[in-house]
Amino acid sequence: MKTSAYDTLESRTARANRVTWWSVVVNAVLVLAKVVAGILGHSSALIADALHSVSDFATDFAVLIGMRLAQRPQDGDHPYGHGKYETLAAAIVGIVLAVVGGGILVHTGEVFVAAWKEEIYPVRPSVLACWAAVFSCVVKEVLYQVSVDVAKKTQNDALYANAWHHRSDALSSVGTALGAGAAAVLGGQWVLLDALSAAVVGGILLKIAFDIVRDSLDKLMEQGMSIEENRQIYELVHAVPGISEPHHLRSRRVGAVAVIELHFRVHPEMTVREGHNLATQVEQSLRTVFGMDAIVTVHVEPQKGV
Repeated sequence: MKTSAYDTLESRTARANRVTWWSVVVNAVLVLAKVVAGILGHSSALIADALHSVSDFATDFAVLIGMRLAQRPQDGDHPYGHGKYETLAAAIVGIVLAVVGGGILVHTGEVFVAAWKEEIYPVRPSVLACWAAVFSCVVKEVLYQVSVDVAKKTQNDALYANAWHHRSDALSSVGTALGAGAAAVLGGQWVLLDALSAAVVGGILLKIAFDIVRDSLDKLMEQGMSIEENRQIYELVHAVPGISEPHHLRSRRVGAVAVIELHFRVHPEMTVREGHNLATQVEQSLRTVFGMDAIVTVHVEPQKGV
């Protein structure tokens, strides 16, 4: 978790911003390519995939706005900063994914109903749609890998959610490639495989959206940091000589900023200055690992029975 390149909120946000702007450019190219290929290749799945990429613009700008607002400094009304704007942006990403996924399922449902009741089948897609989907899959997977790496290093909720939006786009492109390819080769009633693959895409989007929104709501409701992170906090405190019995640990994140509160005990004859120096060492140790912007509050208590 220690990443010296991201010591401050400003530097972490700058890196996340660069990745997101690259995402905007890539999505613009992909939308144009998939719309053209979907129309020329007669693929409803690829056009649905293009709509998914259009939704990426909404989430990209939600992330950019959320990170910009989260950079606001602490003030009297927001003593812990504005980091939750990042988490709110992540929730917006999840909601957009849910809307897109639901829309795709409704559209594909209409296609299947028309085929079943009126024997009206979609136009047979061409192999062009398949190759366009393969290209999209490769590009979006690369964008996912880059985004999720930066998101983990910067502890950026919004960027992490957007990274999974890229992964969902890559997965949808896989389904599109398989469905459109099979429909193009087999023809006849098999053209419904194209619509079926679009339905699978919609289902995947709904599942990813549910996970993102649930995680965002947990964090907005002050969910604590992970068991592994809390264990690491205790280890760092124990490593400071002169400190014993760290307890009453409370930890959470406000966006990318870690908020840590805990008590520990020292020898009862220790001076106030010595206790203060130990508290400063604890704060510096925790900030080295959890970010220089981490908000650390410690309470010094005397050891019992000494």
